[in-house]
Amino acid sequence: MQLSKFKDKDLVLALAQSIKVKSKNFENLRIMHVCGTHENSIVRYALRDLLPDNIKLLAGPGCPVCVTSSKDIDAIINYGIKNNCTIATFGDMLRVKGSNYSLFSASKMGLSVKMVYGLDEAIDFAKKSRQDVIFFSVGFETTAAPIASIIKSISLPENLSFFSVHKYTPNGVLELLKAGKLNIDALILPGHASIVSGLVPYEKASSDFKLPCVAAGFEPADILSAILMIINQIENNTCKVENEYERLLSYEGNKLAQKALNDVFDIVPCIWRGLGTIENSGFEFKKTYDFLNAKVKFNIPFSEDYIEEQKGCRCAEVILGLIEPTQCPMFSKVCNPHNPVGPCMVSDEGTCRNWWEVKGEI
Repeated sequence: MQLSKFKDKDLVLALAQSIKVKSKNFENLRIMHVCGTHENSIVRYALRDLLPDNIKLLAGPGCPVCVTSSKDIDAIINYGIKNNCTIATFGDMLRVKGSNYSLFSASKMGLSVKMVYGLDEAIDFAKKSRQDVIFFSVGFETTAAPIASIIKSISLPENLSFFSVHKYTPNGVLELLKAGKLNIDALILPGHASIVSGLVPYEKASSDFKLPCVAAGFEPADILSAILMIINQIENNTCKVENEYERLLSYEGNKLAQKALNDVFDIVPCIWRGLGTIENSGFEFKKTYDFLNAKVKFNIPFSEDYIEEQKGCRCAEVILGLIEPTQCPMFSKVCNPHNPVGPCMVSDEGTCRNWWEVKGEI
């Protein structure tokens, strides 16, 4: 299917007009998405400018780099500096600060770091290396599933291990709702992650919290269609989970990917940066895979004395939809992609980074 139809100007403007007409009788409607790629599209296509003032489109905790805890970053840096090993990870993760240092800045202190684009590259690097290689494994179920599949299907180098900080999106969202940390009226569900998890896990968000939920693709018409579907639910006084992204996403998700995840990982409590420990929201290796789990294999120590947010950084409030990036006094003036203070300014999926690309210096 050609994506151009989902960018068609006339279609986009017609959807925006329908939203304006249908939302006239509403008070403020707060719709949160939980996907960094959605935020990238929303900002790139200026979709907020097409919405009426009574609809607020909020960016939630949809950037895996942004919610990686300083505690984990500190642990991997401290271990790597003191031991003969290389930390391999994705490019975005290199510049996210822990309490004091990022992986990149720690490399100037002797930390051996290798940027990779995927696990296959980390495997190739480990095969050629004479020292231990720890893959700092970051991402939601979208990334965790293929990693689990690879672990199950091939023989890995003995010197390669994993430090998992993978997060499970549905349970993260549900636990934040239970804790009352999300002040929202509806959810746009992530397209990529839901291809793996499916939409069934979000039914509790809909039923228990009376939230209309719609999974959406990433083109302008996808996102506006999802908003219109949410408005229709509200008009009809219903709350359910719907799928706008039917061209790629099945309601049940990818069963093979789910099996791979269930075979390799347990779901455990996990620290989300700035949000605290969230129950049932992290992927950790099952005991049968302890030989691949760097935390266990090397008995990596964790300190309770860590700084989750840099002084003045308001990323946690941005992630929860409490403020917009421009409401942070550091935005653009002190914190920018060249000097990121908070994690939301590092990745292309980070809300502050996306806003900076459009607004630049203010």
